[in-house]
Amino acid sequence: MLTFSRQLVQSPIGRKLMISIVLFSSLITLVTTGYQLVMDYRSDLGRIDRAFTTIETVNLDVLAASIWVIDERLINTQLNGLIQLPDITYILINDDSGQHWAIGERLDDNVLEREFPLQYNSGSESIAVGKLLVQADLNAIYQRLYDRAILILLSNAIKTFLVAGMILFLVWINITRHLHSLSEYCQRIDLEGEFSPLAFHQKGKQNEFDLVALAINEMQEQLRRSFSAIKKSRTELQIALEDRERLLELERSYKDELAKQVKERTQELEHSLQILKRAQQVLVEQEKMAALGGLVSGVAHEINTPIGICLTAASAQLAHIDELVKLIHSPDATLEEINAILDEYQQSCELIVSNITRASNLIQKFKTVAAEQSHEEHRNINLKQVLGEICESTSLIFAPMKVDLDIEADENLYITTNQSLLSQIVSNILSNAYTHAFNRDRENKLQIRAEVKNHHLEILIEDNGKGITAEVAEHMFEPFFTTSRSRGGTGLGLSAAFNAATLLKGNVRYVPNSSLGGAAFAIRFPVNAHFEAPMPLTQPNNLHG
Repeated sequence: MLTFSRQLVQSPIGRKLMISIVLFSSLITLVTTGYQLVMDYRSDLGRIDRAFTTIETVNLDVLAASIWVIDERLINTQLNGLIQLPDITYILINDDSGQHWAIGERLDDNVLEREFPLQYNSGSESIAVGKLLVQADLNAIYQRLYDRAILILLSNAIKTFLVAGMILFLVWINITRHLHSLSEYCQRIDLEGEFSPLAFHQKGKQNEFDLVALAINEMQEQLRRSFSAIKKSRTELQIALEDRERLLELERSYKDELAKQVKERTQELEHSLQILKRAQQVLVEQEKMAALGGLVSGVAHEINTPIGICLTAASAQLAHIDELVKLIHSPDATLEEINAILDEYQQSCELIVSNITRASNLIQKFKTVAAEQSHEEHRNINLKQVLGEICESTSLIFAPMKVDLDIEADENLYITTNQSLLSQIVSNILSNAYTHAFNRDRENKLQIRAEVKNHHLEILIEDNGKGITAEVAEHMFEPFFTTSRSRGGTGLGLSAAFNAATLLKGNVRYVPNSSLGGAAFAIRFPVNAHFEAPMPLTQPNNLHG
């Protein structure tokens, strides 16, 4: 019995269950007791309030009449009757003449009192004769509530502990003792020893513990079979490990030989890579010189035309001046002839001025492009103006091929970036279009759309050329890849554009679906952008060296 009691008390499940029952039952007891005490307190206050109401409706008129006639005996009789009301402990009557009558003991704390005016009704006239003070003691109510609370709590505590003890005993009988037997059985399990099935000693029908015992016995039989298989596999694994060690030794010898071969091959590849890099540098320089030669040739052609016109017009002016001099010294000269010569002279001057202005603009743009290509620092530029200058310089290289160019960009948009790299990206993509997409027998169109989104400049360059096949598009950004090597192509244009976009922390990619039906390239890199009001344009009046 002592062992049973000790196991019953020391059971963790039993203790937790008993504590949970006691706490929950105590909480319910406290809530119900509190509710009952509040209701009793309200009932006692209602009883006192009903007593005050009875005094007000029944006794005030009689007391007023007694005071009016100053009937001492009747007043004392009524006071003795009122003091008998429940919880009424003190009554005081004060009349207007200064007399007073009191009964009971007056308290200062924990009381509920009410004062009533005494009115004597004489016919239709009401005369105030005094005041009635009635006091009820709340201490008696508090004491009754305290005694009731102690009784309820003690009775519920005894009931709770009895119920919890009974539940704890039932849990031990039906659950805990079987779990204890199960834990002891599991501790005694030895897979290499003799098999002893688990059985719970209990009476009655089969329950969940019998199912648990059946499952554990089956699991133990499976474990024993698995353990035997593991022992057999362990022996086989030991043999396999020995074979593995031999194979690893052979693999190490192969790896050493392979590493030696890889090292020799790597040295050969590094040497070939150095040769390839030197060849790439030479080809890049040749590409730059070829582009520069084409640009200079185009600019020279464009400048030669207005200068030739100016020379012709200047020669014509000399002839006009000789005619004008002869006409002035001729006695037969007329004003109409002089005006005609002067009109021709004026037209020649206007022609010279317009063509000199055109040559000046070409030289100025050529200087701007050349100077900006060598400038590697970030600067504030007008995007649309720079794109226009790049397009015009590219068209000079590929003159006389005609291309309808459309640039969509805000004229007041300014960005801060490396203009040299931007020019390299755009000019290489445009050169690729001129070289591979356009021909002189059709109407060539080129569209450039530029805008700033989320602090990134996005430029889309589209053409209406013959497009790019999927096989070419897969390799066209690779260095030295070209489809026109027989015509002198080096395959470095788009590769240089890709590298320049990478230096700007952006990218350039091919867009297969173009709105113009040809090829499209999307450029994107971060920039600082803002809008400025356009500056007033001034007409150049002279050439700058």
